[in-house]
Amino acid sequence: MWQRFYYQARDHVRARGPLRPDCGFPTTSFGLGEWLYNQCTGYDDLHPAQQRPLADIGLTREAVQAARPRRKHMATHFQHVLACARAYADTHGTLVNATADTVQDGLKLGQWLSNQRSKDRAHQLRHGTPSPRALALSAIAPWWNPPWTLEWQSSWHQAHTHVQDGHVLDTAAGFPGITSALATWLTNQCAQHDVLQPDQQDLLARIGITADQARGAVARPAEREADFAVGLGYAHSYHTMHQTLAAAIGTVHDGFQLRRWRRRQRQHARTDTDRGTPPSAAAKALAKIDPWWCPPWTLAWQRAWQHIHDQIKAGHHLDADHHFRSFAPTQRTWLRQQRTHYNDLHPDQQHLLAGIGLTHETPRTRPINPYAETALAHARTYAAAHHTLAVAYSTVHDGFPLGRWLNDQRQQTRHDTTANARHQAPTAIDPWWNPPWELAWQRAYTRAHHPGLARRPADRRTKLDQSTTRRLGPATPQQQQLLTAIGIAPSTEKAAARRRTRRVYPSSPGLAHTRAYATLHGHLACCKDTRHDGFALGDWLVQTLRRARQGRLSPTTTHALDAIDPWWNPPWPSLWQRTYQEAKLHQLNRQPHPPALHKRTERQHAH
Repeated sequence: MWQRFYYQARDHVRARGPLRPDCGFPTTSFGLGEWLYNQCTGYDDLHPAQQRPLADIGLTREAVQAARPRRKHMATHFQHVLACARAYADTHGTLVNATADTVQDGLKLGQWLSNQRSKDRAHQLRHGTPSPRALALSAIAPWWNPPWTLEWQSSWHQAHTHVQDGHVLDTAAGFPGITSALATWLTNQCAQHDVLQPDQQDLLARIGITADQARGAVARPAEREADFAVGLGYAHSYHTMHQTLAAAIGTVHDGFQLRRWRRRQRQHARTDTDRGTPPSAAAKALAKIDPWWCPPWTLAWQRAWQHIHDQIKAGHHLDADHHFRSFAPTQRTWLRQQRTHYNDLHPDQQHLLAGIGLTHETPRTRPINPYAETALAHARTYAAAHHTLAVAYSTVHDGFPLGRWLNDQRQQTRHDTTANARHQAPTAIDPWWNPPWELAWQRAYTRAHHPGLARRPADRRTKLDQSTTRRLGPATPQQQQLLTAIGIAPSTEKAAARRRTRRVYPSSPGLAHTRAYATLHGHLACCKDTRHDGFALGDWLVQTLRRARQGRLSPTTTHALDAIDPWWNPPWPSLWQRTYQEAKLHQLNRQPHPPALHKRTERQHAH
């Protein structure tokens, strides 16, 4: 290993010159620089045969005494980088123009700024406030890390520089006197002014584009009749090739920016719809090419539908009974989602799905595989002999792990959104194979209902009577009906007496911490690693949720948590609830959503 590092150092000296140990080996990589500094600090302990080759590359006994470490002091280094950023901002007026290749005073400033943006977004997502480094950069350039795209901020800076030079942005005349690209960008901002963020609207107002002026902006020159005819020709050509105009982001067709052109047409069409004006001639011309060129749903949905439509037209079959196994995995997943959320789709989406054979009547049950058929056969035999499928996990019937298989089915029924024939078949055998209460109670009830199963019928019935009496408070009406049907009516007075003499256990410390956390934050939708006053609150809530969903949480704790936060145990994923609370907090504070939160909320809109 030592020899390999030495060869790296030797090749580095031949290619880039002396090592300069007194400056901390600045031209070397981090690993090589650390290794060279270690050789300098331990020079006296090296073998003479090691010292000689080091002297050949400049690390003599005199040179190593002045060596400095490769690692930099972080605070000092940040101040140096901050000075570079300030110099760049003084020269260019902004920091958003720094690309990954931008170098300022020997420092890769663009790459460093990109890393700081990622770190600051993670810090804001975790703590809700900017990091100290972000505040220092904001003092240099307030919009160095905007909540919108850097391209938007860079275009705004170009327009701002144009205004500072004494020009006026004339919206009514189509922004004469500036480049075509900047005029196109300004026209797009006018068209979508109402949907921009408030801070973006304020920035546009600083360059003279208010809401009233944006509404009076004329179409840019590229959208005049002659240019629209050119774009329409490319749209015809693209549709002939792909049978759709739902082009993906960045689509370029024969050198023409079709995706960008069609996006502007959609913006104008939706603006006309919002204002209640009839469709323009451009919208009608595009509708003749593709009736769904501007759908009220996402273009990703439209592209996915078009791909499946083309495959079915080419000979594929929509074998819903076999769970769409003739399609690719991504398309198979998409079809399952449409089938599951069919009732929530737009009527026109349902009409398009009907065109490919997916309707509301399409079978939604998954097929039963051979292994499940074998398991169900054992379940029927076991239920015929024991009158129940509420078996323990370790139950084995004729060599088949029936208890483990039934436990897996119970777990899957709690997560599956699609009806499953494999889960419906046990219900036909035993309606209470997956009861909402403990399986031990169901087994005891079965023994009491069928005394021949127990060795001592009287003792079994008495044991069930006492057990049920103890839990008379939390017993469900269904349990009470089952007991009444077999002649067991627990005594309320005896149960009350037992409750009075029952030992009182101290309440869990988690409830006190949940109350304090909810008082501070207004909810209990916290992450698993959340701690409150040194208490692992997130882990405690995860365990409590698991017990609640398994029916093992006491009613007292359940009522207490419901009183603290009614949505502490939502029927949807906990991540959705946390995202909602974060969005609600930013809305109350009138802060722009961080990019990570914005992506998650967009994902919720998509579903």
